[in-house]
Amino acid sequence: MKSDHRTTSLAVDGPRAAATDGEAKAIKSLLVRDIKGFDQSVPAVVRHDDGTIRPTYIGVWGQDRLIGAALIQPALYVAETLIYRTGTSGVHAAQIREAFAEHAALIEGIAVVRKHRREGIGLQIKAFCDSWAADHGAELILSIPTNEGARLLNKKAGYTVVPPDGYLTIKVFDAQGQPLHIPYADQRTQNRGTSMWAYKLVGQRTQHFEIGVLTAS
Repeated sequence: MKSDHRTTSLAVDGPRAAATDGEAKAIKSLLVRDIKGFDQSVPAVVRHDDGTIRPTYIGVWGQDRLIGAALIQPALYVAETLIYRTGTSGVHAAQIREAFAEHAALIEGIAVVRKHRREGIGLQIKAFCDSWAADHGAELILSIPTNEGARLLNKKAGYTVVPPDGYLTIKVFDAQGQPLHIPYADQRTQNRGTSMWAYKLVGQRTQHFEIGVLTAS
C-alpha cells in the first residue's frame, strides 16, 4: 500500500512564542518567504510576559527545524484607520486606541513550509494564537486571509470570514457602553490580489466591541 504523502514521522513541538532573537528572525524569514508583501519589524522577544498583547512571533519546530510561523500583535493599525476615517479625535480617539491595544489582536500571517502543509500545522498555530490572545486580554481577534487556503483555515478555526465584496462593521464603546465614533464599515481593497477580513469574538460577549458583516445583498 502506498504511503499517504501527508503523513510524517517528524516529531513536532506544539506552537510557542519565540524564545530568542534568533528564533524570532527565523520566523520572520519564513513569513517573508511565504507571504507576499509581508513587511514587519522583528519585535523584541518577550522574556517576561506581563499578560498584555504585544507583538509576538509564534513558531512550530520539528527536530530543531522551523516548520511553521505566525505573527500576532495588537490591532493598532485597525484603530488608526477607524479613527482617521470617522474623524474621531481627542479623548474618544485615545479611548479607541486603548481598546484596540488592550483588547484586540491581529494575526498578521501564518506560514507552513511546503512539505509539511496539509498536516494540520496551520490549524494548530491558529488555535494557539486564539488561546494566546484570549489569555492576554483579547476580546476580538482579527485576521486577513489572502487566498482560498487561508480562507478555509479561518473557517475551520471558527472565524467569520467577510467576503471580498463585503464590509466589516466595527463599533467601539467606552466603559459605560457609549459608542466612541460614528458608524464605521471597512472593505479590503483587491488591488494587490484577494484580501478579506476574518474575525472571532472571544467569550460570550465583549465589553468594547460590536462586530458585524455588511454585504451588498
